[in-house]
Amino acid sequence: MSERAVKRPIVLSDLSERVPYNIPELPIYAFRDPLSSYADYRCACHWHRDLEFVHVISGAMQYFVNGVVHELHVGEGLVVNSSRLHYGFSPQRHECWFTCAVISPALIERLTSDIAARCDRAFDQHMDDCLRLSPDVLWQQEILKSIDQLVIQLHGERLDRVSQSSSAQVINPLPAVATAVSLLNAVLGRFQLSTAADADVSIEQHHRIDVLNMTGLIQQRFAEPLSVEDIAVAGNVSRTQCCLLFRQYVGHTPNEYLTERRIEEAKRLLSQTDGAIAQIARACGFASASYFISVFRARMGVTPGMYRERQRNNGL
Repeated sequence: MSERAVKRPIVLSDLSERVPYNIPELPIYAFRDPLSSYADYRCACHWHRDLEFVHVISGAMQYFVNGVVHELHVGEGLVVNSSRLHYGFSPQRHECWFTCAVISPALIERLTSDIAARCDRAFDQHMDDCLRLSPDVLWQQEILKSIDQLVIQLHGERLDRVSQSSSAQVINPLPAVATAVSLLNAVLGRFQLSTAADADVSIEQHHRIDVLNMTGLIQQRFAEPLSVEDIAVAGNVSRTQCCLLFRQYVGHTPNEYLTERRIEEAKRLLSQTDGAIAQIARACGFASASYFISVFRARMGVTPGMYRERQRNNGL
């Protein structure tokens, strides 16, 4: 039996994710996955303007949102507010199945000026970064059910075949739109002003921008020799502040994040090209092939050559 393909979200240089909507014309993305489908049981740190709804079906996971880690157990969930850094992970690499719905405000914000104003208020950086969802609270329970329903609607409910001779089936988007709009409506009024003082919120916003600038530098220039000082300059902060901000918002040190980005690129090149190990090491910013092999084996449990062979065998 071949291993499950590793999910690779498309994260751009500013850490924004290019959301792969189920239907390109419809800004809704819903799926059900195990956490093991992500490398190292950890999704890449990212943000998007869409709201993200998560429901844990089995197991448990941790969810990082703007510097705070939330423990989610079976039956519980979370709504991540717009444009917040976030990712789910398991530091112990324990399995967790979850459903997730990513819904763009574009579905509703142009309907009326009042709805646009509600969106602006709810998504403001002064508001809550996320909402916890418990199956013991009725309105939250309904949201959790709707997340699962949206996944079914975009994967399981289909229109009748166009003709008896056609084997193609088309997703019926209307029930999914209704559920997505209902989910947005259910949470827009639930985000409240942060309990932090205004001055603290302003500092928090600046810190987030600094982190985006520093992670953006790494995304763009990971193949070059980069020091912590280089990364700190991109955020206009000191070396010490750089390390503190990475720990708070990304959950890694700058060097760990840089190494993770290089390993991800190495995995792509090993899977998609026939380049020599030494060439791939240089292309990914490693000083030598031997160092690349050592780091890769420590992260992935196999050498680069073994990883390439496994990927090709799985593709047969």
